Amino acid sequence: MNRNAYRMTALAVILLFVILFLPGCQEKAPVPIKPDPTKTTEAVTVTVTQTPQPTQVKAAFDTLVPPEIPGELIYIPFPVTINVDGDLSDWEDIPSSYVDRGSNLPSSPEENGSFTVSIAADMENFYITMSMPDKNIIAGQHGTEFWNEDSMEFYLNTTDDLNTRSYAPGIFQANINAADIGNTDPKALTISGVNHADFDIQGYVFKTEDGWGFEAAVPLDGLLEPKHGVEIGFQAQINGASEKDRDTKLIWSKADTTDQSWNLPILFGRALFFELGRQDIPQPSLVQTLPTEMPEPTPVVIPSMISVNQTGYFPEGKKMASIAFGVLQPVDWQLVNDKGEVVLTGKTDIFGKDKSSGDYLHRIDFSAYTKPGTGYQLLAHGLKSVPFSISDEIYSPLTKDALAYFYHNRSGIPIEADYVGELWSRQAGHMTDNAVTCYQGKDAAGNTWPGCDYQLNVRGGWYDAGDFGKYVVNGGISVWTLQNLYERFPGVFPDGSLNIPEKNNGIPDLLDEARWEMEFLLAMQIPDGQPQAGLVHHKMHDLAWEPVPKLPPSEVNNNSDFSQEGIGRYLYPPSTAATLNLAAAGAQCARIWESIDPVFSARCLEAAEKAWTAAEANPTLFAGNTPGTGGGNYDDTQVKDEFYWAAAELFITTGQEKYKTAVLNSELFGDANSFDWQYTAPLGTISLLMVENDLPETQINELKASVLSFANDMLQRQAEDGYSVLIKGDYVWGSNGTILNNMILMGLAYDLSGDSQYLESMRTSMDYIMGRNPVNTSYVTGYGTYPMLHPHHRFWANDPGNGFPPPPPGAVSGGPNANPSDDVALNEGLMDRPPSKRYLDDIGSFSTNEVTINWNAPLAWVAVYLDQMK
Repeated sequence: MNRNAYRMTALAVILLFVILFLPGCQEKAPVPIKPDPTKTTEAVTVTVTQTPQPTQVKAAFDTLVPPEIPGELIYIPFPVTINVDGDLSDWEDIPSSYVDRGSNLPSSPEENGSFTVSIAADMENFYITMSMPDKNIIAGQHGTEFWNEDSMEFYLNTTDDLNTRSYAPGIFQANINAADIGNTDPKALTISGVNHADFDIQGYVFKTEDGWGFEAAVPLDGLLEPKHGVEIGFQAQINGASEKDRDTKLIWSKADTTDQSWNLPILFGRALFFELGRQDIPQPSLVQTLPTEMPEPTPVVIPSMISVNQTGYFPEGKKMASIAFGVLQPVDWQLVNDKGEVVLTGKTDIFGKDKSSGDYLHRIDFSAYTKPGTGYQLLAHGLKSVPFSISDEIYSPLTKDALAYFYHNRSGIPIEADYVGELWSRQAGHMTDNAVTCYQGKDAAGNTWPGCDYQLNVRGGWYDAGDFGKYVVNGGISVWTLQNLYERFPGVFPDGSLNIPEKNNGIPDLLDEARWEMEFLLAMQIPDGQPQAGLVHHKMHDLAWEPVPKLPPSEVNNNSDFSQEGIGRYLYPPSTAATLNLAAAGAQCARIWESIDPVFSARCLEAAEKAWTAAEANPTLFAGNTPGTGGGNYDDTQVKDEFYWAAAELFITTGQEKYKTAVLNSELFGDANSFDWQYTAPLGTISLLMVENDLPETQINELKASVLSFANDMLQRQAEDGYSVLIKGDYVWGSNGTILNNMILMGLAYDLSGDSQYLESMRTSMDYIMGRNPVNTSYVTGYGTYPMLHPHHRFWANDPGNGFPPPPPGAVSGGPNANPSDDVALNEGLMDRPPSKRYLDDIGSFSTNEVTINWNAPLAWVAVYLDQMK
């Protein structure tokens, strides 16, 4: 609601009040809440209010408070007498608010289908009672994560800044849960929520005829003095679970449509103290513009078409297109140029039913046409393709755009218009990462985390994906990929070739960008003199997820003294996997930088060897089940692959016999299978084949044979797929990343053998990424007629009117996921579609449409390789 509308609504309320509620004209408000008639409170009644003073009156007053503006403004009658004892008879004449709206509505009115809330005050306390229908009360099943089961919440902002976006003293969230039903000590409620511990909240939780409710008091001493017209922020919500986990969320404040009040106090509504007997009605202050809701993507209707690489094809080599339709006989096709002239004709080849997409496919092979040009289209059976090019330069722009992704996503530095353009420039994010401590306390599962007595400066690095977390295992494979690209093509990105702040510093720009993350990996190592020195923290991120969309904040409250509940940004426990990631990437870094910056090279090697020693001494510190909900687990309970990878990199760099022995004795020696952050053994094999080392020729030949065997298997798999997808098995989370990593192995197979079928396999796989796929979408932003537009990314929300730009060109989507897990994808019915069509171009679909550093790194690697091999 804008300011004028808000003011007009308030004036309307005043008029309505004058007409309806002057003395002698009003009716009693209906009684919304009745206590459970079976509940006995006689033995446990506690009076929280003070003895009424002469100026106090009972709740049955003559002049009612003004009616609320539902979800926006509510009045607090005072002074009244409320005894907090679980008996609600003293609330009978106090108006209540009925709420049945929220971000997740119930399936049945009887099961968390609504709630009522009433508020009041005397001179010492703020009072509140809430109740909801709840046929099946779920409580005590989620540890301290009471928000994930039946519970009620209220929020107050008693500060002078009602438009603040951050919690501070005087602002709190209080979650009251059903597990306290029957608790007879009003001081012993198991309350949770941000800053709740700063307030001595007392109350009772009880059953009602159709569910349950609570009554509570909040002391006002030190917060405010009740006066007519005093304004505070107010919010009320319920969480409902019909079986086990929360499946209902109802919210009083209309400003909060996505359940973000726990994070953004500006989303609270307003409450005004109204002194009983007064005729003048106080008005609320102006409400600032509220945070942007998650934008609704503008639907892009992709017509039935001939599926092609929407960017184009190389003049020489295979050029394939696909048509999904049920025609059982070959059909004629034409290739036309930008003038509409027919330049090539033929008949389709029938592939038949494609298993992963369910499509009945025809293929068009127009490899015979080699003339460079733009605006080509294929026509067949009344269908046509989008325009595409034939050129040796089809991936040249992508080589830089894919690498620009990393500067865009740097943390701890302003992203300047001089390098990215005004549209994508932004403030530096998370400058307060320069002093971060370890998480400590008890998590929702009951595990106790000891914390640490140090802080680390982990400012910098790359934001991992669509969130603001930074993770060593994902950073490790991403840095390795860029450094490996440099080892394969050391002259491709010389100093000054990329648009980054470090250009013209005398160092190849590709290495400058990789160093930005490498420095973060080094900073995550536990320093000497501390317990577990040499090990590496697995990750660092906020305790709770940030909303979508959101500009990366320059500063956050790291809550290093743990004085506030529910907030903070922390280091999480070290893991063997993270430690070996540093050992591997650090060893690779050391050999690359040795002749460029010997001091940095020595730092990398020292950290790598220290990490190796620490990992050998702690081989079973597995990652997973770490506390907090503000970041991914990146769980890894099998680290034989990391040990092999790290040993290989250290052996190549140092030549030391102990690392050679570890390589040759590894049961994963020579492994050359699909890889990702969780399975890294093939990285060791790739480096051993790509970088000169002292392995005997016999072992080198074993490694070659392993890579070629994998490549041949993938050729067979590709031939069996209707869209020539280079993937084995299911479409996993980040399937496009898997395909791109497989392409790196195909490139290595071509390097080792010179057999062009491996290079053609890479080109054909890139066709899939760029649009020749079952959804006719280019999975790379800014490339093709129908590119991905709405990635799951907090800043690139594609809502320019609210300050959130569209994604820049060169970011690759995770792609189809056979088992999508986000609500947006599931509500869209993706599970009813074939696996390769379980994709949604929507900012909310994090399980199919997120972008990340470990997918863009192989995109850059592949784009450069294909561009160099044209």
